[in-house]
Amino acid sequence: MNTPNELFSTAKGHSVQCDLTSRIVLHFGEIQASFKIQDFLIFRRFINNIDIHSRIFDLSDESDYEFVEAPQLNIYHKMTLCEVIQLRELVNGTHFAIELNSLLHQLLYSEQELV
Repeated sequence: MNTPNELFSTAKGHSVQCDLTSRIVLHFGEIQASFKIQDFLIFRRFINNIDIHSRIFDLSDESDYEFVEAPQLNIYHKMTLCEVIQLRELVNGTHFAIELNSLLHQLLYSEQELV
């Protein structure tokens, strides 16, 4: 039986990897998004490119929110800066877990070849 494997978790959300569909699934508030790995990397780049620092010091009302979009997944959410920071933590933690799992798999696989 293939069950989703949890990759990363925070107080505000979690992510899982589904071996059956080869997708990364993010659960964050109202958002539940299933990404192909390439789409996840594009979404991660988008989230990391939001300039939080400049928005914090911008006193206009427009800078208090960010529209987070992933058109291929029909994600369109207006988020506060705090939510963007929390989503960024989840996305980057998920990316770290994917990279770590990949590295461990490579190391274990290369060890098996040597034996």
